[in-house]
Order: sequence, then structure tokens, then C-alpha cells
Amino acid sequence: MNSSTRFAIGSLTLVALVACTEAPKPKPPAPPVKAPNAPSNPQPNVPDSGSVSLPPSHPPIDVPALPASDPAGWKTSTATDDANKIEVAGLEMPKPATWVWQQPTMQFRTLQYSVPAPGDSKDTAELVISQFMGDGGSVQQNVDRWAGQFRDAEGKAATPKREDKSIGGLQVTLVELKGAYMGMGSTGPKENTLQLGAIIVAPGRSIFVRLNGPEKTVEAERANWDKLIEGLKIVK
Repeated sequence: MNSSTRFAIGSLTLVALVACTEAPKPKPPAPPVKAPNAPSNPQPNVPDSGSVSLPPSHPPIDVPALPASDPAGWKTSTATDDANKIEVAGLEMPKPATWVWQQPTMQFRTLQYSVPAPGDSKDTAELVISQFMGDGGSVQQNVDRWAGQFRDAEGKAATPKREDKSIGGLQVTLVELKGAYMGMGSTGPKENTLQLGAIIVAPGRSIFVRLNGPEKTVEAERANWDKLIEGLKIVK
């Protein structure tokens, strides 16, 4: 190999070495981009309140939380107990002595009282109390059920008058209905019937109270009904 050839080979080798030395080093992979933290409890995408149409409803009643009581300690009034009060489902309410205890005549009646008619009339009414443990149906379901037992002058289900309130720490829904009454066990519609009702929601149970009978008789006892409801209190 002559000197010219050796010089050419040496030059090529030097160029290759320089190229390898000066070539840029490969860049390490870029770190992954961290996504923004998602909310721990994401909210559904809903329209603003100005565009939502809500059905009419009765607002919840602000009542204090009450501890559940032991049914074993509840007293249910009998014919020999104080004639001026009713005890049932751990509750107590005042009543006139003229409302006389009766043996319940139908299933699901916990207590039953005969309510006298005014004057010489024989058109008596009755006070009926039913107690249900656990789920006795929603308040609205029971209001609708009562309304379905009454018919107005056009033969349609009567429209109830309703008032929701808190009495003695209990949620109470008052319901007034008037018309032709066709309740459980009725052989036919009873015209000119008035019912004053109360749905009482207590821990673990619901209590249904109804003063039902001829309109004149129930109207004559409305003041006593109001005292009974306003005097409602928990005893157990």
C-alpha cells in the first residue's frame, strides 16, 4: 500500500471518529403530562335552576329528630281508662268524655270512638285511629287514598283541603274532605259526609286519625277535634 492510499484511509477514519464524537446525544423521553385532578365527587351536568321546571309539591316540615321508642312500653286506651284522653302508639291526645270508646269493628282499626250528634239527632259520627309500624305508605299516597273515598257533586274524587305542620315535635298532615263517602265496609255512598283527618309521622310508625260522619255532627265537634290535634304529644 503506497503512501497516498494510507493517507486516504487515515483521513476517512478520522472523519468517522469526529462524526461519532460530535453527534448529538439522544434526548430522553418526555415525562408524561399529568392530568388535572378530577373532583372527588363529580356533579352531573344539569341546567341551571332558571331552566328547570319542578312539579308542585309540599315542602318538608322542619321537625326535630326524635329517638325511636320501645313499642313494648306503649299503652293503648281501653274502655276503663281516663275518658278525657287517648293513648296510642306512644302518643297522647285530649278528647271530650262524650266520645265513647268502642270495640273496633274492622281490621286495621286500633281504636274507635262513638261521637254523639248534637241535640236530639241520631246522626252520630266516629273517631277512628289506625297505627302502622314501619312503612304505612307515603303521606301523599294516603291523602290520595282518602280523597278517592269521597265523591263531589259531579261524581269525581273530592279535592282535599291539606295543611302540613309540626305539633309536639311530630310531622302532622291535616286533611279535610267532604262529599259522598264510600269507605271500607260501606254498603253504599253516604251523602253529606265530612271527614277531618290527621296523618301523624313518628319514629318507626305512622298514626292515622279520622273524625268521620254526617257533616252537621262533625262540624259541631270541630272545636274538640282542634283541641285533640293541638294537644298531641309524645309520652314514650
